[in-house]
Amino acid sequence: MLNSFIFVVMPYAALALLIFVTPYRFCSNRLTWSAYSTQFLERDTLFWGINPWHYGILPVLAAHFLGVVFPAPMKAFLGNQNNLIIFESISLALGLFALFGCVLLLLRRVNTPILKKVTFAADWVLLYLLAAQALSGVYVATFMRWGSQWYLHTAVPYLWSLMTFNPQIEYVADFPLVFKLHAAGAFLIVALLPFTKLVHLLYMPFRFLMDPPILYRWRSK
Repeated sequence: MLNSFIFVVMPYAALALLIFVTPYRFCSNRLTWSAYSTQFLERDTLFWGINPWHYGILPVLAAHFLGVVFPAPMKAFLGNQNNLIIFESISLALGLFALFGCVLLLLRRVNTPILKKVTFAADWVLLYLLAAQALSGVYVATFMRWGSQWYLHTAVPYLWSLMTFNPQIEYVADFPLVFKLHAAGAFLIVALLPFTKLVHLLYMPFRFLMDPPILYRWRSK
C-alpha cells in the first residue's frame, strides 16, 4: 500500500499539478512568479547560503537527469571503477555543499526577525522540505554506497515505466525506508513547486548564475 502511494499515486499527482497549475499561475498572476528578493533585508548570510545551495544542487540534479536520459552511456562510464569512485566522491561533496547552503538559508530565516515578516507558510514548508531532501540524499550517498550505479538499474527503469504509464514498482519496492522517503520528498517538491517561489526555476533556471549581483541603493530626498 505504501509503495503504491509513493511510487504510483504521488508521481502522477505531482505531474498533474505541475502541468495544470503552473501555466495557470503564470497566466493569472505573473507578479508572483519570481522569488522575492530579500537581499536588502539581509545579505551576508544570503551570500554564503544561496551560492553553495545553487552550485551544489544543480550539478546533483543534472547527474540524476543524465542517468534517466542517457542510461547506456552512464552505465558504460560508471562501469569503470575509477570513474565510479570519482563520480561518487564529487557527488557526495556537492550534496554536502548544497545541504550546507540550505541549512544556512533556513537559519537565516529563523534568526533574522525582519525576514520572518516576509516569510510565508509555503516558504517554511519548502525550506524544511529541501533541507530534508538534501539530508536524505547525503545519507543515501554515504550509507548506500555506489548509488549512482544501482540507480541506473533500479530507479531509472522505474522512472521510464512511469513515463510509459505502466509503473513497475518492483524495481524500487524493496529499497530501505530512507530511499522511499527521498523519492517521496522529490515527488512532493514537484507537487508543491507550482504553488511556491521555487517555480521561478522553470524560467531560465541557469541564467541567474551568470547575472551580476543586484546592487540596492537608498534614495534620499
